[in-house]
Amino acid sequence: MDVNRFLVVLLITVFTASHSDAQVILSEIMFDPVESEFDNEFVEIVNLSDSATDISGWQISDGAGVDEILEVNGGRLILDPGQIGIILDPSYFDNSDLYDDLIPETSLILTLDNRTFGSRGLSNSTPETVSLLNAEEEIVSEYTFSIDNEMGFSDEKIELSGPNTPNNWANSKTLLGSPGQPNTVAPLEFDLAVFSGDLKFTPEQVQAGEIITITGTIRNLGKESATDFVALVFDDLDGDSLGEVGEEVAPAFEFTGSLASGDSTTFSIDYQSSSPGQHLLILRIDFSLDQDTTNNVGRKSVLIAFPQRTAVINEIMYSPLPDQAEWIEIFNLSSRSIDLYHWRISDSDTHDQAFIDEHIQVSTDSYHVFVQDSSVLAVFSPPAGTFTVLKNWPSLNNQSDSVVLYDLTGSQIDRVDYNNNWGGDTGISLEKINPELASNDSSSWSSSVVFEGGSPGAQNSVFTDILPSETTLNIAPNPFSPDSDGEDDFAVINFDLPLNTAVVNVKIYDLRGRLIRFLANNRAAGSQNRIIWDGKDNSGQLARMGIYIVFLQALNAQAGVTTTAKKTVVLAGKL
Repeated sequence: MDVNRFLVVLLITVFTASHSDAQVILSEIMFDPVESEFDNEFVEIVNLSDSATDISGWQISDGAGVDEILEVNGGRLILDPGQIGIILDPSYFDNSDLYDDLIPETSLILTLDNRTFGSRGLSNSTPETVSLLNAEEEIVSEYTFSIDNEMGFSDEKIELSGPNTPNNWANSKTLLGSPGQPNTVAPLEFDLAVFSGDLKFTPEQVQAGEIITITGTIRNLGKESATDFVALVFDDLDGDSLGEVGEEVAPAFEFTGSLASGDSTTFSIDYQSSSPGQHLLILRIDFSLDQDTTNNVGRKSVLIAFPQRTAVINEIMYSPLPDQAEWIEIFNLSSRSIDLYHWRISDSDTHDQAFIDEHIQVSTDSYHVFVQDSSVLAVFSPPAGTFTVLKNWPSLNNQSDSVVLYDLTGSQIDRVDYNNNWGGDTGISLEKINPELASNDSSSWSSSVVFEGGSPGAQNSVFTDILPSETTLNIAPNPFSPDSDGEDDFAVINFDLPLNTAVVNVKIYDLRGRLIRFLANNRAAGSQNRIIWDGKDNSGQLARMGIYIVFLQALNAQAGVTTTAKKTVVLAGKL
């Protein structure tokens, strides 16, 4: 062989070896395994080249120590094209079988000439740089792993042919990682995703019945374009965190075009907020070709404010006996049970609010008592389940102060600016004569008259039933059919009040308790009145056929008198 030909062959050989070395890469690192970290750490490598690579004499390092890579049974260290190699702790084979059912037979099982990776194993608390070195001790692949993984979740490379930068590695999606198998974070052919952060509301807080615009973003993480998929938004009414039939807030958003790989699309829908409280809204993507449905659901809570005086302050112990505690009683005036989770209470310093950090269900016409500490039980015996020790108690002044009740959105629900001349004394509570009365009127309050000095969790000792029962509510025609045919197109709601003057609220609810139409809002009224419903909801759309509840509330604030009435009406249509 002449010299020139020898040099050409030598250059080709060197180039081929160098190119092959560069194609053997780190692809997965398990540095914080479950069970024994001395036995169950592993590093995965893969040969991306089109030819076999001899890895005899290769080493792996964690920056503090270097170990030679060995074949478990002393065989040849040849990594075939596309083959995956799993480097396991030497002690794994005697002490563990954690990955035995995961590693395919096609993988090359490897180990180390030392007891552990590096000097003392891979660190769980400090990022370390793992380096793969060839027989000439040249670094062929290197990655500094993160430490934000939960125990048992490895770091996996996303694009195997891509760089070893942090944005090309991610925490594995499954416990124990994916030794010998395709990485769980590797891009799929078809993969649509939605993230909770991509779900937005405008406005973020509303009153029940108001419109919320929901905006969602759908991302194509797959390698191929995605077509013909739908997005659905649900209100999690049953609290199971799943979007189910009957919980849809609007018709499905149908995407009929083509969403290219790496692109995203955004859609918006309008949602009429339903009952007050915290609602979990769920965005779900339905795509028949999707190969990973674990990222097809996004969830975000929306806060819907309660109406004022949903619950009211009904009794205040602002000057307890020595060695006793202050307490405040709340009464649920609404027609449904309310959850006081994340409601708040303050004194006159409204910037310093005490949060209620428990789920406390208070039924309609029921009481709940918030106490400074449990010493109140030495004097009073509120019914079981009707009192809660409130952290960060807003200490009340004996001469005058305020008690303010807020819902979970921070909206003020009720407020009492009491003075000691309203009633109450040392060891004697300030009681409301009737929960329906105006809260900030001194004539609504008096001192407790029971021997114990208060009635927490029960009807107040000074309670007087002043609510009249003569209110009548009639609806005609009933049923009515608002189909613009000139017959029975409107429901006329007639009501008679036992009051000379009042302000009235008239609301229409469906049978699930959702506000459909706010017909009259603080409208001035005399003793005889009528109002017409055209069958439309708050958005101007014709309501569905069915049974609806008309709820009337009338208030004469000066007299402190409130009266209510409700009646059903049937919205019909032609068959």
